[in-house]
Amino acid sequence: MKKVLLMIFCVSQLALAYKAKSEDLSKYSIENYTPQIQKAIENTGITYDKLGEIYEAPNLGYYNFTPIEKGGKIVAYVGLTHIKSYNKHEALITIISPEGKLLGFSLPDANAKHPNVNEKEWIDKYVGKTGEELPVDSLAGSTFHANSVNGELRNTLRAFEANKETFKK
Repeated sequence: MKKVLLMIFCVSQLALAYKAKSEDLSKYSIENYTPQIQKAIENTGITYDKLGEIYEAPNLGYYNFTPIEKGGKIVAYVGLTHIKSYNKHEALITIISPEGKLLGFSLPDANAKHPNVNEKEWIDKYVGKTGEELPVDSLAGSTFHANSVNGELRNTLRAFEANKETFKK
């Protein structure tokens, strides 16, 4: 009986933890995250002149993309969306190569409960991979948070792949 009650308690806690607060997701736009995007780009080692025109892919979820330009050529793209993290949403910034490979990412809204998600060692496991090649890794402070990041990285790369002809020069 105690095992059954414990199991019911655990399942109910997991269900409550997943429910994200309802909030306005329009704040997840590239214009609102410019300083964090600049830092994410710098962390990849890419040098650039400017960010290009912003493109949205709302039919696949809430995704924004913009080219990173240097010398009039596109060297990479920035993707911005959000993940559900327990009871809130967090921004997810991705840097994607023109070929659709992940060059880096950042979770600027991650709090002290998930310090590992912005550590270079954890991010490097994903760098250079396409959506199908991403590893499943739950060492980011919590399995739930790591799975949310992993799933949304895959979704962002798929949204990029599905829409890249729209915003490629």
